[in-house]
Amino acid sequence: MATTTKPRPRDWHPLTDTDPTPGDPESIRDEVAHMKHLAGMLRAEAADLKVIGTGDGLKGRYATKLRDEARELEDHLRETAGRYERVHGHLTAWAAELEAIQSDADRILRGARADAETAPPEDAESASESASASASGSGSGSGSGSGDDPLARHRRSLTRVEAHRDERAAHYAARIRHEINDEIKDSWWERRKNEIDGVKGAISLVADVMSWVATVIALVAIVMTPAGWVAALAMWLAIGVFAAHLLLASAGDCSWLDVGMDIFGLLTMGVGTIALNNLRGVQIATKLAAEAAAEERAAATATRASRSVLDRTSATVNRRGTTNAARATARHERNIAKAAAKRAGRAAAAGEAATPVAEATQREAVLLGGDRETANLYKDVVRMRAAYPESGAVKRASQGAERHRRLFQGAWGAATAADGVDKIVGDSDAIPQKPAYGPYGDFKDRYTREVGTTW
Repeated sequence: MATTTKPRPRDWHPLTDTDPTPGDPESIRDEVAHMKHLAGMLRAEAADLKVIGTGDGLKGRYATKLRDEARELEDHLRETAGRYERVHGHLTAWAAELEAIQSDADRILRGARADAETAPPEDAESASESASASASGSGSGSGSGSGDDPLARHRRSLTRVEAHRDERAAHYAARIRHEINDEIKDSWWERRKNEIDGVKGAISLVADVMSWVATVIALVAIVMTPAGWVAALAMWLAIGVFAAHLLLASAGDCSWLDVGMDIFGLLTMGVGTIALNNLRGVQIATKLAAEAAAEERAAATATRASRSVLDRTSATVNRRGTTNAARATARHERNIAKAAAKRAGRAAAAGEAATPVAEATQREAVLLGGDRETANLYKDVVRMRAAYPESGAVKRASQGAERHRRLFQGAWGAATAADGVDKIVGDSDAIPQKPAYGPYGDFKDRYTREVGTTW
């Protein structure tokens, strides 16, 4: 339904004979609404064609060609809709500017009429003659007062408004002409998207296989510590799955929720690695403190064992009347006892240094996601705490072990839960017969969007 247009002034006396700023902004807006409707219809048709182009419902000899042509037509319909949307954007802006320009012209006309009505009769007559002379282009008279003629001032203002209207009309006409004359051609991204659409099945299958292999490695790691290269393979598989999902999602062939879950998985791997490195640092610091504690304890024990010798030799050295030979002998015995205590301390420190990292049980490793190294490091820290409970240095060095262990365990648990839910209730290209929970797939499809294109 057309919008009611505000009537424009028909009589432009005493400024000019016709409307200097013609045009109907509301009619332009009606056309904009029509173009928006057409663009929406084109996009709806494109969505239907996408179902044909990406679905498996077509069977028979020409199914592949029909799917390819449906995808191509879908591209062009979306691009045509984009042209409509860009053109109606220019028209919307022009309608707003034209409306403002016409308001300025109407305001000038009202001012001119008001000045003409309030002018004395003789002044109005001379002003009318001056205005007629000015309108006919006869500016050769001396007319020293023409610069103060109100009608001439209003007429100059109207001329400026008219020139501004012509300039803006030419601007928008050029913009719209460019859109109309622009041939519908696929952009670089649209060509890449078409290429991705052609191999999306293979990419999706490879990504799904890599994801399942990474999951199997994670499950095996729970009961069997994998070799270093196997753990590295799991990381690279996760990166490969993320890259494949990102490529497919950018072309509208995969849910961005899958990409988010891949990022979450990689982040948990990173968090787990940081927690493991921090726990390793705690174990090293605790080991150094334990070596010092072992040396201190062994030296103290040896000193207590030789206390009678130390007391006796000290008394001999400090007694009056002791001969120099007796003092020398006592000092020698005391030095031997102290040296023995030092050797005992160094031996104990070396023994602690040579003590291997504690071996965690299978159950302890499983509780940490099967990571044997993390379980061993934590158990070794606990062992050293228990072995040297009197050492404040060992207690301080071992602080944070529980926090890093919980962080590692939490990262593993979160990643395992997310991957497990997706594997159990989601569909699979690698295992098409696997049951899937429909609403879960529908939820993921809500986050399927295309980026990097003009669609």
